[in-house]
Amino acid sequence: MIAAARGLVDVVRRWREVARHRHQLVGINRRNVELVYANNPRKHYPIADDKLLAKERLSAAGVPVSETLDVCEGLFAIPRVMTALAGAEQVVIKPANGSGGQGIVVLGERLAGGGWRRPSGAAMPAREVERHLAEIILGSFTSMLADRAFVERRIRPHALFHELWPDGLCDLRVITLRAQPVMAMVRVPTRASDGRANLHQGGLGLAIDLRRGRTFRAVTRGHAITHHPESAMPLLDLALPHWDEVLDVARRAAAAVPLGYLGVDLVIDVARGPLVLEINARPGLEIQNVHGYGLGRAVAEAP
Repeated sequence: MIAAARGLVDVVRRWREVARHRHQLVGINRRNVELVYANNPRKHYPIADDKLLAKERLSAAGVPVSETLDVCEGLFAIPRVMTALAGAEQVVIKPANGSGGQGIVVLGERLAGGGWRRPSGAAMPAREVERHLAEIILGSFTSMLADRAFVERRIRPHALFHELWPDGLCDLRVITLRAQPVMAMVRVPTRASDGRANLHQGGLGLAIDLRRGRTFRAVTRGHAITHHPESAMPLLDLALPHWDEVLDVARRAAAAVPLGYLGVDLVIDVARGPLVLEINARPGLEIQNVHGYGLGRAVAEAP
């Protein structure tokens, strides 16, 4: 009888633990209902979805953003943009309405025979760049019938991020709720991700303790790791540079738009410090796997 009672107590304890864990985790439906729909009026989605529109809004509010060098408004503008690119290197081409890293091309050094070097080491001839601009304009990387392409100056990352991955750009994703940070991570590129920091393309996620500004967990493709699988650099207990300023810029970016729940993506330039790359009105949930606990807990514990 006593053993049976103890067994029942264990079952109840485990059930409560499972229930608590499930309450912490946030799935897509719960995210949409409790966070996105409750805080982000649909009419304001275009402010976040269009990267150029977002940058204009943030810049007008005094939020530091990455530098836009040129905008390709249509097929007619491709020759002009290609002429402007002829003497350029270390630039990034992006679709204004892309998501998940789709359509982003990083161009490194100019090659003697023409074209550019990609982060993977592969060459990208000028004709391929021209074709890529056309694909962006025709909406190949969005759900829209047409889009705009724009060219940014490639960020010169802070020494810590350059050491983490010298051939690509690490960025920081800060989740904000009503302009207050609730969760953050570093996204680190790999060769598998072709120099992009997107997790679903093979990048690494490093969880950040909001209060201390230090990394405490690292994940790639759902598996916890301690070192970068390609550079072998340690990933845990890294002190993030300019951390207080990063949080301040994230708060200011969130406060500058009429959207209450955001993913603010930032980089730390060696000269300019924290810069906002873009904002996302429907940030993904992979950050929960990176942290090892749910968004529900993060919202409850946010400072």
